[in-house]
Amino acid sequence: MRRANILIVEDHDAVRLLLGITFKRQFNVVTKRDGLEGLAWLAAGNFPDLIILDMQMPRLNGIGFMRQLRSSGMFNQIPVLLVSGNNDVEENTELFDLGIVDFVSKPFDPTSLYEKVRKIVSLNEKQLSAV
Repeated sequence: MRRANILIVEDHDAVRLLLGITFKRQFNVVTKRDGLEGLAWLAAGNFPDLIILDMQMPRLNGIGFMRQLRSSGMFNQIPVLLVSGNNDVEENTELFDLGIVDFVSKPFDPTSLYEKVRKIVSLNEKQLSAV
């Protein structure tokens, strides 16, 4: 069975490391420090099954990343899970409008987050196999 690919875009080293450790046994994990690095990785021809995205990052934040991702013809259907300490209702509403599939507040429980990711990836695989 193919291992799903997860792109983690998170600027805090400790959180990025924790997320990587949480998912590396079950998934192929790639981590990037901000939205620009994440978009560059995608532009290099990589296609993840899921993106875990932080909201507040230097250079290109979560909203900027999502706007560019959703405006692209190639990457606009990739599921995105937002993991953020930002509880700004207006910004989070905009992110849902841009197509994030779910939101997890920091600090998060790694086990609960793992279950959410597993369900999103599983649902996405079922949808892709039905096409």
